[in-house]
Formats: sequence, structure tokens, C-alpha cells
Amino acid sequence: MARITLAWELGGQTGHVATLLPIALALRARGHVVRLLLRDPAAGADLEREAALPREGAPVWAGPVYTTAPLNFGEILHNFGYQHAPDLRQLVDAWRDKLRDSDAVIANVSPAAHLAARTLGMPSFEMSQGFHVPPPAMPSPPLSDWEPAPRAQLEAADRRVLAAMNQVLGAHGAAPLATIGGLFHGRAMLLTYPELDIYSERGPAEYYGIPETGEGRAVPAWPRGGGMRVLAYVYEHYEGKEALLDALCALNMPTLALCRGLEPRLREKYAGGPVHLADEPMAMAQVLPQADLVICHGSHQTTALALLAGKPVLLNPTHLEQFLITRRVVRQGAGLGMAPGVANPDFAAALAELRANPAYRRSAEQFARRYAGHDRKAALATIIERCEAAL
Repeated sequence: MARITLAWELGGQTGHVATLLPIALALRARGHVVRLLLRDPAAGADLEREAALPREGAPVWAGPVYTTAPLNFGEILHNFGYQHAPDLRQLVDAWRDKLRDSDAVIANVSPAAHLAARTLGMPSFEMSQGFHVPPPAMPSPPLSDWEPAPRAQLEAADRRVLAAMNQVLGAHGAAPLATIGGLFHGRAMLLTYPELDIYSERGPAEYYGIPETGEGRAVPAWPRGGGMRVLAYVYEHYEGKEALLDALCALNMPTLALCRGLEPRLREKYAGGPVHLADEPMAMAQVLPQADLVICHGSHQTTALALLAGKPVLLNPTHLEQFLITRRVVRQGAGLGMAPGVANPDFAAALAELRANPAYRRSAEQFARRYAGHDRKAALATIIERCEAAL
């Protein structure tokens, strides 16, 4: 029996917790003592079907966050305080205090947890969809591969962050890193597919695909309508949400849409129409096979689930990682993406194109056939075996 901490440091929404929960539950079922250290301790609590797991707040950067668009992963870390050794040491020391009684760390987007684990001589694993695990190159590859990225600027960001990391590691007697990507060498499990990995220059890698993940319980009835059945996940803060829902109603598409925290005005507006607004997570394994089209923001988990089910997608990205995933999907012809920040996006035209052109569905079905033999339960078992072997 081991004491294992599952950690989430950077990012938002519930996908991080949905990734960690099945791993935590599987480890607990094997007799290990597990706990969650989460950036948002309440996130994804409605996904737990079994007895609640212990949750605590994770140490996170409390200083100013720079909002400039990052050119590479080094600049992402730079934006969250990783470029200043004294501040980074405070963050890593806070993680060390939290992890002293643990035997291993399993993380999702938690670089500071890995730094702390290295100083403690503790095994750690990063469960990643790829975006936050760059190849071990100097500098980290540019994220926006469609526009020039000054190599000097990429290197400068990586070297500032790497210098701060190595100063913190050295203060605790740990070996230095040669690259930022080296932080994850031998510790990363890529829970994605080559087609969705944003780093085309990664080279040969071991992809686990998405294992069994946490999902909701709700199985609402499909509303009436005459068009394609649509399964949607819409952020409450998404500025285009009302225009999107209006377009679905205008096309009479029966839609099950999860949108937490939606204002009463909109719930009243769409009541009784072809759009059913759910306020709790749905059981994807039951609802997704009944859908003809999936709409989401390009989150890795929902997008991958849709393609594994052979469903074309309409993606509305709200941040860089989602935009990069959207580009990968559009290149494959399995869906369409709405450019972020565009005023008055034409959802009706996009929905009409997805409805009229069967090529999108065929491309999604090709993805599904390609991975039809992928056993998601076996992938989870392999992850557990690898973690236990490290203990």
C-alpha cells in the first residue's frame, strides 16, 4: 500500500479532474491511500460516483499572471512566475511540504509538483494530452506553427525559466535540467492520439489514448426537432453562446446542451424548444452514441470522445490549446472550427455545412475505425501498472 497524491496546478475547467479521477479510484481500489491536490478543490465534484476522495487546494502561483499570447511552453511558464527563482522556490517548497508524506505523484499540468518530486527523490508521472509536455528540445517548439516565431525570443524565455528551475533544484541538491521538456522525460504518459497531439515534431512516442475518464450521470430525453441530434458543451462565459443556441433553434436541431450557471433569462428563452439546457454533467457513454454532431470548445477530452464515436464536431475554442486542437481536427476534415474573437460568427452556416456535407462524418468515422481496437479500460490498467512499478 502506498500514499499517492494526484495533482493539478495550471489551467481551468473540469477536464483536469476528469482525467485524474478514474486513476485515483483505480488506485484506491487496489488498496492505496489517495488524495487530490487541486487548483480548484470543488472542480469536478459532481463526477464522483463513489465515496468522495479527499480533496485539498494545491499550491499555485499567487503573483501577477501575464496575459501576452505565449509563443512556446517556456513563455507559458514565464507567464505564471516560473522565470523568477525566489518566487519559484516558494512555490516548489509549498509543494514539498504537501508531498512529504506521499510516496508518488500523479499529475495533470503540474510542473511545480514534478520539480518538488525531483527534490524529494519521489517518482512522479504527468498525465498529459500533449500540450503541456513539449519535446525535450532547446528551445521548446513554437505553438503557433502558422506564423514566424523569433528563435531568439523562444530561447530567451526557455533559458530564463530553465535557469530558475535549475537554481531551485540545485538548492535542494537535485540534478539540473538541460531543457524544459526534460522535466517530463520518463515521467509523461501521453493520453492522446497522434492526430490530436499539437507537437508534430515530437517524433516517435508512446500514446496511451484516452483511458476511462470521469463522466456525469444525467441521461435527459432528447427534445423534439427535425434535424440532426446535437450534443453540446457550452461554457457559461462564452460570448457566442446565445447566438449558437439561437442557430440550433432556428435549424430545429434537437440538442442536449450542458451549460452550467446559465442565467435564468436564457433558460426561460429556450424552455420547451429543441434545445434542452442541462445543468449537470451527462453520461457520455449513453448519450453520445445517440448524437449526430458534437459541439464543444475544443477541449481535448470531449473532442476525442466525439471522434472515437465517429461524430463530426463544431469547435468553438476559447484559448490557445483548444485552438490548436481545433486546427488538428479541421485539417483531418472531421469538423469545423469557429475562429475565436470573431464578431458575429455565422453558426447557422457552419451547422448547415456540417448537416449537408457527409465528408465530415466520414472523416470522423475513419478516426473511430482507426482506434476501434483501443481498449480504454486496458489503457487505464497499464497506467496503474506503470505507476505501481515505479513504487
